[in-house]
Amino acid sequence: MDSTQSPQLDERIRHILDEVKSRFNIYETLVEPNLLRFYFLDSDNPDFGKAFDSLRLVLIPEGYIPFIEKGQENFIGVTFTEKRKYAPVYVNIIMLILTILSTVYAGYLYSQNFVTRGPDFFGRTILFSLVFFSLPLLTILGVHELGHFLVARKLKVKASLPFFIPFVPIGASIGTFGAFISLRDPIPNKRAMTEIGAAGPIAGFLTALPLLFLANYFQVTYIPLRHIIPFYLNFPFIYNIFSLNIPPSGHPVLFPMVISVWVGIFATAINLMPVGQLDGGHVIRGLLGSKARYASYFFFMVMIFLGLYYNYLGWLLLAMLIIFLGITHPPALDDYSKLSKKDIVIGVAAIAMFILCFTANPFVFP
Repeated sequence: MDSTQSPQLDERIRHILDEVKSRFNIYETLVEPNLLRFYFLDSDNPDFGKAFDSLRLVLIPEGYIPFIEKGQENFIGVTFTEKRKYAPVYVNIIMLILTILSTVYAGYLYSQNFVTRGPDFFGRTILFSLVFFSLPLLTILGVHELGHFLVARKLKVKASLPFFIPFVPIGASIGTFGAFISLRDPIPNKRAMTEIGAAGPIAGFLTALPLLFLANYFQVTYIPLRHIIPFYLNFPFIYNIFSLNIPPSGHPVLFPMVISVWVGIFATAINLMPVGQLDGGHVIRGLLGSKARYASYFFFMVMIFLGLYYNYLGWLLLAMLIIFLGITHPPALDDYSKLSKKDIVIGVAAIAMFILCFTANPFVFP
């Protein structure tokens, strides 16, 4: 070790060394600026996955980030980080309220097709939009993010509560850019990467399924009074599987709940695109490890192609966001422990959901 370190830093190094040596058999320690390396042999550490998970649960709350690197020599690295400040919970609440307002207002356009004219038309239409558009949509998005949150907490990965993103409705819109949670700890291993990534889409999908049938019931029950929706929808394969009576693409009038559930289904597919740090990027990285980069590059090119082929700006905007966030997914702290059969099944189920929910050309403008 470097004896020129300050007493305070020496104490930190000794603390980390004690924690590492209590879990691993190491043969060499190397101290670098802001990085400690502890070299080990696989043969001396047959259960390094569990040992590493135990180590990160101790070190990360103290501001140290451990990771595993394997190559010609294997080592556990530990870096020093500064504590971050996070948004207080009231920010989540304010954003949720604003998103409720923006989605209710957005749904107002679609709800007018089914509300009779007369006294307090505006108020009745707003209430109709709240019940049949905003609540179904935000329920699917909220349960999606709650799935991420609960599984992250189960795996002892700190995460924020959901942040909903309001969007001022301009013309025909849905009034939101969706929702997200913030992982406040690094993803520890491929198991966590797969389970956290898949949990949201699975939870949202299971929530959307009964709403799918309920929306179908309302579509065939309510008689539209007028048509003021300036687009048509293409429906994904899952609608055909259940032989729903949803109107075919190009139908002039859709019930608001049909639109909101469709948005929830389509959002599931977008999140499951196996690119970058989308949910599908988490899943595919967990399943394939470093080879996942080939899937990410392929589907990134698919986004570009679909955007140009169908002249749909949404795919191109998503591709730009992916470039900003990173096309490939960074590794987990422990990117070497094997997945269980259960996690492989979860990952395959997520891929199947992507196929069922995907729509290449979602909107058609006459």
